[in-house]
Amino acid sequence: MDDLTQLIELAEKLADISGEIIKQYFRQPRIEAETKAGAISSIVTIADKEAENAMVEIILKEAPNDGIIREEGENIPSQNGRYWVLDPIDGTASFVRGIPSFGTLIGLVNLETNEPLIGVINQPIMQERWIGIKGKSTLFNQRSLVNTYARDRDSKLTEACLISTTPFMFITDRQKAIAKSLQKVCQRTAFGGDCYNYAALASGWSSMPIVVLESDMNYYDFCALIPIIEGVGGVITDWSGNKLNHESTEVLATSNHFLWEQTIEVIRNIQ
Repeated sequence: MDDLTQLIELAEKLADISGEIIKQYFRQPRIEAETKAGAISSIVTIADKEAENAMVEIILKEAPNDGIIREEGENIPSQNGRYWVLDPIDGTASFVRGIPSFGTLIGLVNLETNEPLIGVINQPIMQERWIGIKGKSTLFNQRSLVNTYARDRDSKLTEACLISTTPFMFITDRQKAIAKSLQKVCQRTAFGGDCYNYAALASGWSSMPIVVLESDMNYYDFCALIPIIEGVGGVITDWSGNKLNHESTEVLATSNHFLWEQTIEVIRNIQ
């Protein structure tokens, strides 16, 4: 399977099947859940596992030469350099509380060239779906998105909202210092949201431009987000300003390049 249209159709199929499974478990009491070994607050549920397994089964059948990088199970090597990168429920802490601020992340990347090809955020409860395709405008429920902040040359970091999923994701002294410095500069600081922060940035929903600052990340946490953010004129890199790759752990996303430059300048001034 090499045709881009077919690959997009497959990505949507993965979103559909995982979404149906997740809906069955959402707001159901006493579903099977556990904390991952070696983690303080990383929860995995039966919904995570079943949704991921269903997606893997479809990929093995319809794109057997593609590899799979997954959150819950063993990775599968690629025969053509292409990998599907799966996070069945990004925001499981919200899912288990019955709050629909989570999403399924489905990325397709050529790992040999580090080119993210397709990215999907699927929110099955709210019936919201973002699709990013390399070099094309991002779609939200099949309509092109317009990020009103993308070309705002007057964007100021002092007027932006700084968002991170949790303050506990900043582990090293330098990460904590950078987060604290940006919290002092930005007009607002907010926590929570997981992938929804990036969806809101892409959609231009917020009343002010957004800066997302996160660390302690895994590839499946952000691979799908790259074409979605870039497809609306946003910027997403690591904290050094470099292109993200499968070894990156620090992620910076901004509503436009002007905010990104200001944020990078603050980061570079922290020793």
